[in-house]
Amino acid sequence: MAQNGVGFPSPIVHAPVGKTYGYRSGLGMVDSAEHTIFFEDFSKVTTTNVPSGWAAAVIDTGATVVQYATRVAGMQGVISIVSTTASEGAAIYLPKSVSITAGKKFFMEVSVQTNDVTDNTFQFGLTDLTATTNPEDLWTTTAANVAAFGILDGAATLKYLTDKSNAGTAAASSTGSLVASTKAILAISYDGAVMRFWKDGKEVGSTITTIPTDTLLAPFVGALNGNGAGSNDQLVDYVRYAVER
Repeated sequence: MAQNGVGFPSPIVHAPVGKTYGYRSGLGMVDSAEHTIFFEDFSKVTTTNVPSGWAAAVIDTGATVVQYATRVAGMQGVISIVSTTASEGAAIYLPKSVSITAGKKFFMEVSVQTNDVTDNTFQFGLTDLTATTNPEDLWTTTAANVAAFGILDGAATLKYLTDKSNAGTAAASSTGSLVASTKAILAISYDGAVMRFWKDGKEVGSTITTIPTDTLLAPFVGALNGNGAGSNDQLVDYVRYAVER
């Protein structure tokens, strides 16, 4: 449709391929009959640890999810997940509204920065367990169905986990890692058969087993403080996902 002499040669349906971030290709940029799209830049109000529009938060004692008040280069609208107690933290989640389907594409992507990559846990992904008192239950096999990616306390190596119907899958190490105080774009993608894990547009791991298909899942982001240092900030710039209907 043209307006004021400006038109588009084709519908705005698919994201451009580009040289990197190939998992974005073929998925929508706007909601449509073909794709469901979500993008959160955390530019709205965060009240009682829950950003506007999110379903709820799981909060350990001493943990908070707040709007980050200091400028971070390359980031706009940032939340900080922090706890002053070792092995404690917080997670936020959306409603159970995403279903991974065989033969259909999906990706979920976050922009994140943490100042300690060996003493913190940061995980994001999809889970079916939200009614819990422990943030980490969202990304462990306590959940019957989960797809999660990020770092675990003790190492900068990125690890991924997929589990379906409590199959007992263990987290696997990828070929990527986080660097302290350096922004990274992490992603989980599914091409209809293979689930892949990405850092800054480069594939660092994949699996074809125990993928949690055909069930409603809640997108989540969560973090734990590994060593109790109160300055261990986990900064999340944005969260987005796209699902082929």
